[in-house]
Amino acid sequence: MMIKTVEIKKNKRWRKIILFFAAFFCLTAAFTSCKKKKSPVGSQALPSGSIMNSDGLDTFQIHTYTVEEDTVLTMDPEFNLIGSFNDEVFGTVEAEFYSQLTLSGFSPDFGDISSLTVDSAVVAFEFGGYYGNLNEQLFEIYEITEDLSRDSSYTRNSVVATSTQNLVPTGNNEGLITPDPEKSAIVGSDTLSPQLRIPLDPVFAKNLLTLAESATDDANFLDLFKGLHFKVNNAMLAPGEGSVIYLASTKPASKLTVYYTSGGEQASFDFIITGSAIDFNHVKTDYSMTRVQQVINDNSLGDEEFYAHAFATRAKVEFSSINDLPDDIIVHNATLELPVNYYQGSNFYPSTEVNVSAKLFEGDDRKYVVSTVAYNKSKKAYVVDLRTYVQNIVKGEIQNNGLYISPKKYNTTTERLVFNGANSTNKKQPKLSIVYTKL
Repeated sequence: MMIKTVEIKKNKRWRKIILFFAAFFCLTAAFTSCKKKKSPVGSQALPSGSIMNSDGLDTFQIHTYTVEEDTVLTMDPEFNLIGSFNDEVFGTVEAEFYSQLTLSGFSPDFGDISSLTVDSAVVAFEFGGYYGNLNEQLFEIYEITEDLSRDSSYTRNSVVATSTQNLVPTGNNEGLITPDPEKSAIVGSDTLSPQLRIPLDPVFAKNLLTLAESATDDANFLDLFKGLHFKVNNAMLAPGEGSVIYLASTKPASKLTVYYTSGGEQASFDFIITGSAIDFNHVKTDYSMTRVQQVINDNSLGDEEFYAHAFATRAKVEFSSINDLPDDIIVHNATLELPVNYYQGSNFYPSTEVNVSAKLFEGDDRKYVVSTVAYNKSKKAYVVDLRTYVQNIVKGEIQNNGLYISPKKYNTTTERLVFNGANSTNKKQPKLSIVYTKL
């Protein structure tokens, strides 16, 4: 048997070499256990022999670039997204969402509606996180005038009809809010979990109570009231300003509450977003005049730096020379290291995890997840175990169409990634190392 170590890198040539294990103990143990046995596919330990010989002359290449996504489904997300930011690398991002609301109780009795007084109304959302920098933003809410359907395939580009009246009072700039996911909300004498709290027009709120009183169930209420559209209306942001807020809409603290006085008594009624309610995110990205757009238009530029951005783009890594590996080998180790360009402390942080996916079969354009990989802070990189993937390519069971890398929460965050390309002038470039045995 012969064990080969191949490091696949941009224009990296490998020649006949002898590699020794660093530890003498490992060397001795390997020799004393040397037998003419073939290691099974999938074994993590190297077979007999601690001296690994590689011969031959080949040129291996890694090609890196960015591809744009046409359709990203956004219905029933983990988080509803709202806000905007200006990213000096990726351009501008703006997120908004549409959602139905349901009743917290059927056929409520508010007494004489005509004499009822709405004291205040507010939509509250428990925070689920944020991306960017927490600046003041102008929040707006509009009534949806079109039925939402669970049979529809809502994507990041989907819109539905709404009224033209902003339901957030504008007299005292009530819609101007600086979200603070670290600050508890004080409501009366209660201290609540951090929330985004947006005030609503009292006239609209009173009409909502009227509809609630006449509704017999949620379906009937949704016939009368289609839902709300939540968005921001920010002025031009400087690079680095703004954020997109992640809202945990189905948490108990997330609800629309109308506070009212009827017959001299104060009370309140809640409208909630349940798991059965239809909601979807609408996310706009504008890469105009950015390096990202240049790489999308000319993928050869991705060998310097390439990108991935939730909802919009995925990083692509190709290594066609895997096809040149012998077909009678057992792959013991195959590791892809993808360094990122990230400045410590930036709120445009790398994703905690990424999905590595691929188109594996002829005529099937679906992307199958090959691996989910956590960010390695010490390496400032994602280190991907590709042993099984490479072995299956060599065996001819799947195709080598390259890999796509994207934030794991691709359709429910606005995370983005800046990768060093194969020709990057930065200290580290992407690298694929393979250790195998030729039988």
